[in-house]
Formats: sequence, C-alpha cells, structure tokens
Amino acid sequence: MNLTENYTKFLACQRDILEYVRKFGLGYFGVLIFFGTIGNIISLLVIRGVRQTYHQPSCQIQKEPSEERGQEFAALHVGSRRNSPVRVTPENSQVLSFETTAGSPKPSGVGVINQTRFSIVSPSAIPKRQPMRKHPSKSIFTALAIADTVALWVNPIRYWILFAFGFDIRQNNSVTMCRLHTFLTYATRDIAIWVLCLLTFERYLIGCFPHKAKIIWRGRRKVSAWVGIFSVILAKNSILIFILQLIYPDDVGELVIVGPSYAELNTSRLLLCDTLDLTSRRVFFYLDIVIYSLVPTGLLLVLNIALFRVIQRRNVMCRRCEFFPKSDNVGAAPMEDSMRNSMSMQLGSLKIIGSVVQANQLLIPVGVFHLITSVPICIFSIVEDAMQLKRSPSAYARCVVNACGYLLVMLGATTYGVNCLIYFLSSRQFRERLYALTYPTRLVKEVEPTSYFLDPRDTVSPHQNPKGRNPKEGTLVESMELCADALRS
Repeated sequence: MNLTENYTKFLACQRDILEYVRKFGLGYFGVLIFFGTIGNIISLLVIRGVRQTYHQPSCQIQKEPSEERGQEFAALHVGSRRNSPVRVTPENSQVLSFETTAGSPKPSGVGVINQTRFSIVSPSAIPKRQPMRKHPSKSIFTALAIADTVALWVNPIRYWILFAFGFDIRQNNSVTMCRLHTFLTYATRDIAIWVLCLLTFERYLIGCFPHKAKIIWRGRRKVSAWVGIFSVILAKNSILIFILQLIYPDDVGELVIVGPSYAELNTSRLLLCDTLDLTSRRVFFYLDIVIYSLVPTGLLLVLNIALFRVIQRRNVMCRRCEFFPKSDNVGAAPMEDSMRNSMSMQLGSLKIIGSVVQANQLLIPVGVFHLITSVPICIFSIVEDAMQLKRSPSAYARCVVNACGYLLVMLGATTYGVNCLIYFLSSRQFRERLYALTYPTRLVKEVEPTSYFLDPRDTVSPHQNPKGRNPKEGTLVESMELCADALRS
C-alpha cells in the first residue's frame, strides 16, 4: 500500500468513522458523568439512611389464649421455685414486678388474670441472642459509591474534553500531567473493582457463616486486607511514574522522546503518553491484566455463584420452616410445645440470612454488569498490545484502533455510573428508602412477628395454612423436623 492510498483511507476513517464516534462519545460521556454522579450521590444517601426512620415492633410468637394462661402459671411456678424475680406485664402497658421466695405464699393468679391479663416471664427462660446477628456493610457500600464517583471524574472527563475541545489533558500538556493522570486513571479503576470484590466477599461470609462473620472479618484482619490491597495497587501503578514519557514520530517514522527541538520544529506532530522501553511496558501491562482483570473476574464469578446459592438455600429453608396448625392429638401437645419453642429459636438463625438477601440481590447484578462491561476492553487491550496496533505504520489501522478503543472505553466507564439504576431495579427495599428520601414523610415499616426473622414476602401467618396444602398431610412436629434438618444441612 503506497503512502497516497494510506493517507486517503486515513482521511476516510477520520471523516466517516472517527468523527461519528467522537460525536457520540461527547453526548454519551456528558450524560454518564452528570447522571452517574447524581446516581452515586443518591445511592450514598440511601445507603447511609438519610431522612429514614423505622418502627419495628417487638418480636413475639403468637399463642392461643389457653396456652398463654397455662404458661403464665408455669412461669410463675418456676420463678417461685428458683427464687428468681418474675416480671408481670399487663397488656395496658402497666408494669408490675414482685419476687417470690421459697415458702412464701403464692399469689392468686386467678384473681389477677380476671382483672387484667398479665404476661409472666421468668428471666431465666428468656433466651439471650448474641449481638453478632447484625452485619452492616454501610462502610464498604459507601466506599464503593465514592470510588465509582472518583473514577467517573478522572478518565471519562478526559475523553469528554477531548471530544468537545480537541484537547487531551494527558498528551497535550506536559510529562508531569501525562504521568499523574495515567496514574490516577489506573489507580481509581483498580480501587473501584477491588472495593466491589471486598464487599462481595464480606457478604459471602455473612451469608455462609452468619455467627462467625464478625469474628472472621473484623479488626486487624479487615484492616490488613484493605491496606494490603491498596499497597499492591499503589505499588503497581507507581511504575507508570517512572516509565512514561511524551513521545512522537519523527520524519523517518521512529518514535522519539519530546525534547527542546519538538517545540521549534514539530508542534503539529501527534504526541503519545507512552514509553519507548517495550520491556517495562509489557511488564506493567501483564501486571495490570492480572490485578485488574483476571483475579477480580475470577473472584466475582465464584462469589456471585456462591451468593446465588446462599439465596436459594435460604428460600428453601423458609419454605420448610413455615407454621402449620396444631395437631388434634392431645398426647402430642407437650412435644409440639417444645418443638414450637425450638422453632422460635431456629427461626432466629434465619434472621441474618434474611437480612443479607437484600444486599446480596444488590451485589449480584452489580458484579455481573461489571464483568460484561470490563471483559471486552481487557481482551482488546491484550490483542492490541500483542500486535502493537497503536504503533502500526498504517495511519488507517491506527484510526480504526482508536475508534474501537473509544467505544470500549465508553462501555467500560458505564459501570461507574449505573449502580444506582441497578439498585433501583433489583431491590424493593432500595426503592422504599429512595421514596422516603424523596418525600419528607416518615417511613414506618410494620413488621409481623414472623417477618421479623424472615423476608416480608415469604411470611406465613402462624394461624394460616399455606395455599394448596392439606393440614392432614403433615403435623407441626414433622415440619419442625424438616426445618431442623434444613438448618443442619
């Protein structure tokens, strides 16, 4: 191909392909930066719980009146026998307390109950739950929103200025700006993806090990993981500060570092923020592929699959642990009462599983969307580096490579500005909190006793039979055994 034909194709590429790509990129990056920043701010406010108040009634297991009266006398008898204080709480919010000791006359429970209904509970019979049932991830969700916003204002803004004014802040200024902007671009995108990986890993621990998550992932271990990952990111990207230079092609087509003669003779030549040392360039390139692409991609795939299995297992457990009507067999009543109490404790273990479902449902689409948007540009970078397409002597080839690179950069930058939209589409709880943030009203969320442990959509009333099930097909004892087997598995 002679020089004339090559130059003609280059002009055609500039006119027909690259110009349309730049016009599209100008509008695309403008919309992405504007609405992406607003969306990240909204996500940050919703996650932090701004202008949101919740009212959640205490958790109580519904009991029949006969059961309540029998348990009142039983608790009173146990309290008097063990010399323990007994709390008597009337339903009209009046609190009475008294202590009974061995040998003292027992209070007349019949007269008391005739006047007002009391709930007598012995403190020794009250189960104590550990404080590790709540595992908030607000800090990492906040870090993810901040990292996405910073990444959105570092690299996409450069392309918007280039498409709008024809000025590249990385390659048309100085070698200092070349190194600084390239360092910030790679560092912010690495931090954004690794924050997502850490958040997904934390939710995986909470979903699979609810009672050990705070012990495994806290204190020095958590801080060491953050510091270690950030240290590796900074060390990897610091290589750019030492190897990058502003270079340009000279009259014979060879790349030369910008010097004093460039300002006098070659002001019209295109500058490149790159390095002449191919060895150091390839070392950094493959390190970047491993740290930014291969390892995070593998982690997100494995963790998202694991989170999906946690959600499915939780749904199966909720379906098996539904309440069924009492059996008519009188002999089975003590066993059913014991199993009912055991059931209330086992349902407590489902509380943490139900609480992480919403967060897991947010993370899975975010991780999948990141994989869809980042994998193509990684493959393109590997092919471009292997064939050195940007350094091709053909101007037409360089034009096509630049056009493809612009389109893939647009696709990759999308992941930093659409998290709010993903949250909104995939989470009903996020939509409710967004409504509370938008309108100056108090968000009051009444929770039924069983839905305190389970997801509200999966709640089944203790006095209702599930649809399509015959009460004679299984008793409460059988359902309790199924629930116990599911929890052990």
